Parts: sequence; structure tokens; C-alpha cells
Amino acid sequence: MKKTLPIFIACLFVLASMPAHAQTDGVSFDAWLEKYGAWDLLEKEVAAESADTPASILKRAQVYLNLNSPDKALELIEMTPSFDDNATEAQRLFLGGQAQRALGDLPKSVLWFTQSAKYFQNPGEMRTKFRAEPRLGAIWADVWTQSYWSYLANYTLSKQSQWDALHQIQDIGRSVWGDDFWEKTAVVLASPSQVLTPPAPTDAKGQPLPPVVTAADTELVVKAMALVSLEKFSEAKALVETIPNEAARTFWLMVVAFLETGQQPADLSIFQPGDFMKAHAFWSGNILAPYSASRAQWVLGNPESTPWKKFRNNLLSMPQGQAQKAIDNELGSMLISEQTAALLNSFKLALALSAGDFIDSATTWNKMDKRQLPLALQLAALLQFKDSLKEILPTDTTAAFQIYPILCALSGAAGHELNPSNEAPFWTRVTPDNLQRLSQRDWPLDKLLLLADWQRQFALNPTDDLAKRGAFLFDNTSFGIQCLLHLADGAVRAKDLQLGAYYLNKVQAESLPPTEKMAWLDTKIRLELDAGRQPAALATFKEMNAMGQPIPTMTRLRMALLYQQERDFDAAKTQLQAMWDKRSEMTTALQAETLFWLGEGEQATRNTEQALQYYLRLAWQYPQENIWALTAMYRASLIYEKRGKYETAKRLLTTVVRRADRPEQREAAKARIDAIDRKSGALPESSKGGLAFPF
Repeated sequence: MKKTLPIFIACLFVLASMPAHAQTDGVSFDAWLEKYGAWDLLEKEVAAESADTPASILKRAQVYLNLNSPDKALELIEMTPSFDDNATEAQRLFLGGQAQRALGDLPKSVLWFTQSAKYFQNPGEMRTKFRAEPRLGAIWADVWTQSYWSYLANYTLSKQSQWDALHQIQDIGRSVWGDDFWEKTAVVLASPSQVLTPPAPTDAKGQPLPPVVTAADTELVVKAMALVSLEKFSEAKALVETIPNEAARTFWLMVVAFLETGQQPADLSIFQPGDFMKAHAFWSGNILAPYSASRAQWVLGNPESTPWKKFRNNLLSMPQGQAQKAIDNELGSMLISEQTAALLNSFKLALALSAGDFIDSATTWNKMDKRQLPLALQLAALLQFKDSLKEILPTDTTAAFQIYPILCALSGAAGHELNPSNEAPFWTRVTPDNLQRLSQRDWPLDKLLLLADWQRQFALNPTDDLAKRGAFLFDNTSFGIQCLLHLADGAVRAKDLQLGAYYLNKVQAESLPPTEKMAWLDTKIRLELDAGRQPAALATFKEMNAMGQPIPTMTRLRMALLYQQERDFDAAKTQLQAMWDKRSEMTTALQAETLFWLGEGEQATRNTEQALQYYLRLAWQYPQENIWALTAMYRASLIYEKRGKYETAKRLLTTVVRRADRPEQREAAKARIDAIDRKSGALPESSKGGLAFPF
């Protein structure tokens, strides 16, 4: 002992004098922490380092990303000046791209990645780095596509900058991934005005099919949209009802109905026989979703203004010529404001177009600010005069980006294609078999074809990867919302509540149709329950209940249990009874569980007679649902024991002992039997279960 003590003390001295980052088996403390994923402690270790070198800054940024704190990583990266060394600068910019991606801003992410590409030592190193980043190839293609769609809608001074950025992104995409998509985009950028003419459709005998929409049909749509701008919906419907082709006629009836009510069509089967995939995608993707809550941008004046309605209706009650003359008289006054003059000119244009007076309407059209017109009137004039969208789209690029695909689609549906170099004609016949080929090879930049293809894929196999792409690229459609709800549901099920809340907050819930609003509320309830926010969950459920829509069974069950936990047994019983009333739609396991919780609620309110009915009915009707049946028998035995019905209680407990899967359940039942025996004493065999005579 005397010999070993000095050695032990010496070892302690050596250990105490070791630096914090000494290496054990050749591994530093930082590397050891990184190996085991102890990012929280590693962050403190790295932050404590006094050296503010590029390596330490980059390590701190990487640690923040691993801690799922991309905001802190980005702040550190943005506050750091550019490094002189190309390798570290490439890494700094690449980490910035990862941080932007983690924050959900894919366009900014691609911008940072694009900047980092300039600093790699050679193209091979850059390709390796980019290919190793998960899903970056799909993101690169989607950001380029969205940027190109935005470019098409942009007629401001920033258009050239967008064009340059498209070339940069395309160059990297072609260099790194080099698939058919990037070859197609190269052709698009090289020849932006090249038009691909699809083969003329033929019937089964090879004979050319007549056009879906004729010039006469286009004229009908012009008049109808002018009438819509005046809120004369009945007259507009009457016009489009005369379109000969059934699919085109139904499509435009749907448009007028939506602009009148904001309601989506319920049945889209009319577009299937003719393989009109783009028309189907227009409605199934709810391209008009931004206007579901309000169509004020589509009609003249303020639809909520009583004085305006009175003035408008007065003019509309006059004959065409008299109304035009009245408007001209008003316009000749020196006292009217510029705003009133613009409104009167718009009214004059709408009257002329709705009446088919295309000479006077052209004169009015050419001398007015076309950007101030309501959308329905812009569409009517666009179809009639074939002007460039440059004269119509708002100067605000965000607003223009929202309106552009709508005007393109509706114009194509009326027979006037606005973007023939990048989009298939609206009434192109697309079968399910050739949809993928047309959307990915022939027309990869056609928004409706791509939407149709992704919807079909998602219906067959709703993967997270496809949902992420759909949520980004079609964020303003019902498909994009469906993708966000899918991602939110998956995140909440995986207990990633922060990510689930991120997806839910991306959805504008107030403008959702009832079915999607219910799905949003359902996911929100589960998130709130998992986060321990029971009062918020109850408030959300009340909002869901007030909608009058079918409530998911499991949501009712969760809320019933929460109501019981809050000792609101009447509310819990209401939900459980609603479940029981629809028991035919439930599994037997869920039926049994419903009866059990009904019994629990009755017992909690000391209505033991009703509780017994639930417990015993459950044990009798669902013996195969062992966990619920045996627990119900155990609960019933306690009630009988309390009533002094010891033999009944013991019979129930004996069954529990015999059939219990879990040892603890078996032991608990045995303990109750022993307790009953001690309380009741041993009964003679002759008296057990029979009639007893005291004398």
C-alpha cells in the first residue's frame, strides 16, 4: 500500500494538470463530444475558445445547425466578414445556405449555395459537395422553376437581374445534376420564344377532332366576363351555357359560379372522358383559392357600397345607348375626380364589351390605365384585344406573380394562349399514361401539368419528399395546403412539435374550405395536447365542433378523455356517445374502449348502476378485446364488492386472473379476491351461490 500511494498521487497530479482539450487515445474532447452528438455541450466548449479563427467560427456555425438553431448560425455567418481563403469562404457560404434552408427559405438558400459555388477549388469538388446535400437536386429544380414563373410575370426593371440569376442557377444545376430537366431549361433559356406545337388530336379513326373552343366561344367568354365585372352573373351564365363543347361550357359555368359565390365545384368528372387534365388540375388544385374569401378584385367598384350599387343598378336598367350617353355626360363634367372618371371609363368598357360593341370598347381600352381594372374586365379585354400582359399586370412583383398564372390559365381556357413556348395548350388531351412524360419531358414548366402529375403521384404514394416539393412550389393552391397538412400531421405524430407548428403556421387557416379547415384544427389539437396545452386544445375543439363538420373519431376520444380529466363529465359523455352512435364505422377495439370510458365517466359521477351496464356489456360483447374486457370486469368487481355482492365480485375477478396477459393485472385481481375472503369469511360449500336457510 505504501508503494502504490505515491503512484496514485502522481496520477492525480497528472490528470489535474491536463488541459481541457487534451486528447484521449488521439481524440480531442471536441471530437469526442461530436462523435456522441453532444452538441449542446460542444457549443459551450467551442464558444469558450478564445481564438476567433475561421475554423472556430465555422465550427460554431455547424454546431448551431446541429442544435437546430439555424437562426443563430445564420446570424453568426452574416456577422462574419468574407474570409480571404477560398476554401473557408466556400464553407461559410455553404453553411449559410444550409441555415436558410433550415429556416424554410429555399430561394435564399439556393442564392447562398450559388455564391458558395464560386469559391470551390474545382468543379469536381463543388459537384461532390452539392450532391451530398440531401434533396438539394429537387430543391434546385423547384427554386429555378418558381423563379422562372416569377420572371415570366415580371415586367419591371428587375427582370434582367432575374434573367441573370436564372442563368447562374441553371449553369450549376446542369453541371451538378445534368438530367433531362436541366437540358430542357438550357433550351428554354437559349430560345425563350420557341413554340412547341403538339400534334393535332384525332379520334379513334385517326380523324382530326374539332377544336374545343372556337373564336365564337371566345367572344362569348369576353361578353360573359364583362358581365361578371358588373355582377350580372345570371346573364353571364346564360351566355356561357351556349358554348357547344360540354367540357368547355362546364368549365366556364364553374368560373362564373366561383366568382359569384367563392365555392369550388364539387364534381370534376366532366373533364375525364376528354382527358382534359389541365382543366381538372385548375379546379382540383384550386388555383383561384386566393379569392375564395373575397372576389372584390374581380368586379367594378366596391361590392359592399350601397351608393355604388344604386348608381350601378340605375345605369344597368337603361338601354345600352342611353347608359353610354349618361356615362359620357358625367365624364364631360369638370367636377368629377380622377378616381370617379376611371370608374366611369371602366363601366363604359364593361358595357361595350358585354354588348359586343368592340369598336367603342377598343377606343375606351386604349386610353385608360389597364392596371386599375377589375380582373374580370382585364380578362375580357385581354381576350378581345390580345394585348401584352405587360400593360395589365401590377407593378408589384408579388401581386403580379399571383395573378399571372390565373390569367394565363383562363385565357388559355378561352382559346387564347399567352405562353405557348412553355405551356401546353389548355385543352390538350393528356391521358394518365402520358401525363408524366408530358409534364417532365415535353412541358416541364407547365404549372398545371406539373400540378396534375404531382397530385396523381401524391394520391398513389404521399411521401414527405413530394409533400415538401408540393408545399413549396404550389403554396397558393389546395394541393400545397394538402401537402402542408400532411407534413404537419407527420411532424406531430413524430413528436416534433416545433416543426409541426411551423407547417401549421404556414397555412392561412381562415381562408380554408371546411374539409381542410377540419384537418388543420385536428392536427392543431394533437399538437396542443402533446405540448401540454390542454386549455388551448379545448378551445380549438370547440371551434372544430362549431363548424358542424364530421369530427374524426380519435379526436373525439382524445377530447372526451381530456374532458374527463378536467372533470367535465357531461361534455365527455357527449363526445363518447357521439362515437358510440357511429360504432359501426369503428373497430371492435375502439368500440370496446368507448364503452369502457363511458363506464368510467358514470362511475366518476357515482352513477354506478349505469357504469355497471357499460362495464358488463363490454365484458360480454367484446371478450376478444382482452385489455378492455378484463379491465371492465375488474372495475365491475369493485362495484359489486362495495355493494357486498362478494360472490359476484369474486367470479369476475377469477376470470380476470385466468385470462390476464399482464402479471400485474393478475396479481391485482388475486389480491382483491384475498381481501374479499378476509372480509366475508369462509362460507360453507352448501351455502355458496344458493338459497340460505337460517334455521
